[in-house]
Amino acid sequence: MDDVTLGSGNLAGLGVYAARDFAAGEVVVSYQLQPLDEAAYMALPAGEDLFVHSYGGRRYLYPAPARFVNHSDDPSCYQDFDRGCDIALRSIARGEPVTIDANEETARELGTFVDAYQYALREGSGELLTALIDRDATLWVVGRAVRGREAFVATVSEVGFVSLSEVEWLVGTGRWEALCSAEAQTVRGRRHQTMLLKVIAGNWQIVYHHAE
Repeated sequence: MDDVTLGSGNLAGLGVYAARDFAAGEVVVSYQLQPLDEAAYMALPAGEDLFVHSYGGRRYLYPAPARFVNHSDDPSCYQDFDRGCDIALRSIARGEPVTIDANEETARELGTFVDAYQYALREGSGELLTALIDRDATLWVVGRAVRGREAFVATVSEVGFVSLSEVEWLVGTGRWEALCSAEAQTVRGRRHQTMLLKVIAGNWQIVYHHAE
């Protein structure tokens, strides 16, 4: 925290500000994400859920001060997710807000969800698929609809989904809901599919899946 300080902002009323000058390419904020299972998520104090993000179908809690870095359409930093840090895009003067493009977080959340979904399909793992599907999800495929997580997983295995391609996010409403269009390769050929995802208990999950 010596290099940055907290001040007014839009995340629980707080934002992050430079406590010294930074040159382009310098690490401004470093962080280590805390993994959370569902029980740990449900036990979070009120308001802490605001700082939970879901990557690859798993929940992670952002620590301070990284959790208070505000969004900007003209950010001063970019996020290096592999290293766990925000890096200066340009020179940042002491007292200037430290900001990021939060759309990058959402893009990573959705991208890593698709990666996890494809991995579960390739592995043929019902356990891995279960973690990515809402308990009340609906799957429409082969001219019929099935409802519920167990039926969803069983039908996906029956149809033989293998992989996804040509993935496009048609609609995104922030961190809470997104609509995905993709081509699904199955053991019987290709099928176009649409998936509706929602953040449920801090985690992205499929709530509706339509395969044509």
